[in-house]
Amino acid sequence: MEYISFSQYKAYTSCPRNWYLSKVAKAEEKQTWYLPIGSAVHNMIEAHLSGEYDDLFAADFFYPLVEKQMEIEPDLSKWLAGGPEDRPVKEELALEQVRVCFEQALVELDDLDVWEVEYDATGRLPSLEVPVRGYVDIIGEHKKHGRVILDWKTGSTKPDNFQLQTYAALLNHSNKLFGNVKGRYVMLAPGTPNTRYVDLSGVDPAEVGSKYQRVYEKMQKKIYKAEPGFGCRFCFNQDNCLANKGPNPRTQYFDRSAQDGLPF
Repeated sequence: MEYISFSQYKAYTSCPRNWYLSKVAKAEEKQTWYLPIGSAVHNMIEAHLSGEYDDLFAADFFYPLVEKQMEIEPDLSKWLAGGPEDRPVKEELALEQVRVCFEQALVELDDLDVWEVEYDATGRLPSLEVPVRGYVDIIGEHKKHGRVILDWKTGSTKPDNFQLQTYAALLNHSNKLFGNVKGRYVMLAPGTPNTRYVDLSGVDPAEVGSKYQRVYEKMQKKIYKAEPGFGCRFCFNQDNCLANKGPNPRTQYFDRSAQDGLPF
């Protein structure tokens, strides 16, 4: 591995088998509605902050991403969707969520002097053998909270603070941003709870690096245990996983964890 990232850390700690199927087996993953929603919102925010556009329309950002995914899987009924099972966020609802999330982001940006957008904070941390790759959505100065880093979230589940701590550690260790700094996950989807700013000034880069190193070592030992549970419903590799679907031609083709590593 040339690097590790928070997304890889999260994938592995949630389910090592899912990480294996994506990164090692390179299995063909299910297409989703929630990925183009998130990408479209991020792209709209970047376009807005660039000042190059007078008008921004969600469809112009959302549908090209959907078209690309349709080249892989044209049957939209097979795509994964978030939200309640009886009213999943797909098709028109997905486009509407892009609009609503972008409008909420504009509200958040009203109180912010933006310094950096999608800042490449990739770098090394103490106690870690490989670099950490990371892109910070927003770095800036908030009217009330001072120096802040923000991460846009278009889903409904708030993660723990380790992603924010990772960014703080990388920025601190590179002397890009140090001292009193706060971070926040900005939950943009309608109906999601508000989040508070958290103090990141005490984040220890060595401690963050050690957490990544422990996971990196498990990856190197080829521990590919499956962690079946509620998350399987939203897993990109649910059709490729022996633990989820049992033995069939597809899972036996992609899921070779028994030969490649430690599946238990």
